[in-house]
Formats: sequence, structure tokens, C-alpha cells
Amino acid sequence: MLFDTSGRSGWSGPRRWGNLGVVISRADERPPAETERSRSKLALTGLGVLVVAITAMYIFAFFFASGKSPDKVPDRAWAVAAEARCASDRARIYALPPARTFRDIQPLTEALRQRAVVFDRANAMIGEELAALKALPIADDTTRKLATQWLADYDVYLTDREAHSLVLKAGKDDAFTETTYKGSPMSNRMDAFARVNLMKSCQVPLDVA
Repeated sequence: MLFDTSGRSGWSGPRRWGNLGVVISRADERPPAETERSRSKLALTGLGVLVVAITAMYIFAFFFASGKSPDKVPDRAWAVAAEARCASDRARIYALPPARTFRDIQPLTEALRQRAVVFDRANAMIGEELAALKALPIADDTTRKLATQWLADYDVYLTDREAHSLVLKAGKDDAFTETTYKGSPMSNRMDAFARVNLMKSCQVPLDVA
């Protein structure tokens, strides 16, 4: 029997639909309008949570995370002076003949020899730059510590460039390789320091390729 035909009124418990085992309860018989209102409340609640999360993220980014880089130097005068010196030296380096200038020279060994001559001139300019940066006055110990580490990295990078010049002079067209730090080229760390301190001209010169 599918339905109660005993004449009793009211709810007599869950009803099974045939042999399929489907149970119809009062929860299944809620009015469509009530179901729609519940769904709308859930949607509004989810939207509210999302808005709060996004707001909190922006508050953290603008008021707590900004300006907290451990590489930020307190002595802004030093950073400004360093940027000015690097900008001047980059202009001189980029005025030299670029690597593509020697692309069509034959034989290859002669092209590499001429490239090495120009590369040596650029390396000499970087050496002069580092000497000037090391001579800049520094007002506090934190800036001195960070600047000393950055300049020490630059010394290593310059040594790598000088080694590459020897490779070119030997007639080998090998790719430039540099010392790594935590699995990445050391220049990545050096450039990150330059960027965070608004010294973009002090990033490594792009004259190797």
C-alpha cells in the first residue's frame, strides 16, 4: 500500500514511494518561497565573508606589510647618492659597443677577442663604481651592514665578469655564468636590494648577452 487509507488524519510518519525506498518527509515539503529565501541568505552570507576577507587583505598590504622589507636602508641620503653614481656609470657602460656589434665578424675567435676588449672596459667602469660606492658616507649601522653585504656581492659578481672575459679571450663562446645564492644567480639578490632602496640604476648592467 502506497498511502495510509485508514482514515486517520494528520502525519503518520515518513511515507515510502513504492519499492524504490524514497522517503518523503516534512523537510521535503517546505514551500518553494521559504527554500529560495534560505538560499538567498546563504549567498549573502558568503558574499559578506568574501568582502571582509578582501578588505582585511588590503588593510594588511597597505598598513602593515608595506615598508617592512629587511633590505630597506634607513639612510636615504646614501641610497640617493648611490643611485646618482650608478646612473652615471650605466650611461657610460651602455654607450660602449653592444655584444651584437661583433656578431658578423669572422673568424669567431676574432669576434670574441674584440668583444672581450669592450667587456674589460665595462668591467673597469664597474670597478670604479664600486670603489666610489664604498667611499660614500653612511649615517647608521643598519645601512652600513646592508650596504657592505650588497657591495661584497657586487665584488663577487665583478669577479665572475672578469672570469668570463678570460673565456672570451680564449676563443670560447660560452654563456656567462655567475655565482649563485640559494640556487639563484647572486645578481637576483643584488637587484632586489637595489629596487627596494629605489636605486634601480644600481642593478647589474645588461651588457653581457
